[in-house]
Amino acid sequence: MPDSFDPVGNKTRSRLGAIVQMGYVVPDLERALVHWTQTLGVGPFLVTPRIDYAALHYRGRPIQVENAVALASWGGMQIEIIQQTGGDDSMFTDFIARRGGGLHHLCLLSGDLDADLAAWQARGVGVLMGGRTAAGIPFAYLDSDPLDQGRVIEIVQPTAGLKKFFARLESLAADWDGSRPIRYL
Repeated sequence: MPDSFDPVGNKTRSRLGAIVQMGYVVPDLERALVHWTQTLGVGPFLVTPRIDYAALHYRGRPIQVENAVALASWGGMQIEIIQQTGGDDSMFTDFIARRGGGLHHLCLLSGDLDADLAAWQARGVGVLMGGRTAAGIPFAYLDSDPLDQGRVIEIVQPTAGLKKFFARLESLAADWDGSRPIRYL
């Protein structure tokens, strides 16, 4: 298994970095996983039943949420599936209420999140929701999609541990024989 994750590779690149992930927000994670694994043949998915946050804010106010998250790699593109399972209203609950679920965001990796956010702010695009995970990973979802059409941009400043996890996703997908399509962490 590789020790690092290189997001450039064959990924689609924009001026601001490689798109490494397509993020879906769903009302039912288990149902979505059945579709992705059985119908689309994507897997294996690594599922974290609860992501903990050190800090989180939505539209400038502090919030607390509970999210279950599943990740897999499909031809080098990460597929992230998120179900908010509890807590305050967030961009996820608002998206479900307005759209019922679906493609929500594209994720870019950043070497300097603060500088990237300043560049987006200079273009008139602020932060919709962001913070830091309990594992110390800073992230921000940009207020780039007022019509909820899957155009929110997420920017993550990956730690060495996150890069190693992403490399593991790639390795698992490359070697996947169809068995154990859903793996809980």
